[in-house]
Amino acid sequence: MTRVALVLLVTLACGTAAAQTPSVAELLQVARRQSAAGTPAAALETLRAARTLAPNAEEVLSAYAQMAIASRAPMAAVGALEPLVRMCPTVAQYHYMLGVAYMQAGANPASVDALRSAEKLDPDNARILAALGIALNAGKLHGEAQPVLARSIELEPENIEALAALAEAEESLGNPRASEHVARALAADPTHATANYVLGLIRMREQQYADARDALLRALTSDPQMARAHYQASLAYSRLGDETEAQAHVERYQQLMQALEEASRKLRR
Repeated sequence: MTRVALVLLVTLACGTAAAQTPSVAELLQVARRQSAAGTPAAALETLRAARTLAPNAEEVLSAYAQMAIASRAPMAAVGALEPLVRMCPTVAQYHYMLGVAYMQAGANPASVDALRSAEKLDPDNARILAALGIALNAGKLHGEAQPVLARSIELEPENIEALAALAEAEESLGNPRASEHVARALAADPTHATANYVLGLIRMREQQYADARDALLRALTSDPQMARAHYQASLAYSRLGDETEAQAHVERYQQLMQALEEASRKLRR
């Protein structure tokens, strides 16, 4: 084989390989289609390939983080968002997404910090305010959460997440308006996890334990991973004299809290 023929063969082989390797733009399009089809886990795998080709591309990191959050893979999301926030420190959306990812991982102080940064950059964004209020509730900072969530609802009155979170803050503060906001949230979505959880808390305080149990079970049907609802369900069952179910919910609560603690340890490492 002549040298010219050998060079031609190598060139053709390289061209074939390049044609078979999707570009970053093509991978992003495939991921969008997979996401629209309701398969975020598949989209995340596609975006991993895009990230290998363009590890520092803003569009790739952003799309990857969004899919990781949708797939409830907070560690993967944080891994993309921390460098993205450093690259684009004035983009509120990236701080917001980082706060949500931290929240999913159970890293509450870090979540609050990231969401406060997002709020400073975009103080009238109802979605950011709602997420910040939810994070403050998770840290039992209900007094700080209440005005943030009230402001979110002023900006977006039909935001069910904010309504339910506001009810949670108010219930913890002994504010009777909690019942009103729970009713509004449940009227919009009878299956809403947080709203049913807060209704369960209200019924527990009223010593209506059967109604509390039913509300908490509705919360857990919508969100089986809601640890605090398992804990309250255990109390409701105990008040009703059903120690078997009470113990089952205590054990599930402990398992979920251990998983959150392990995720938090991984983030710290």
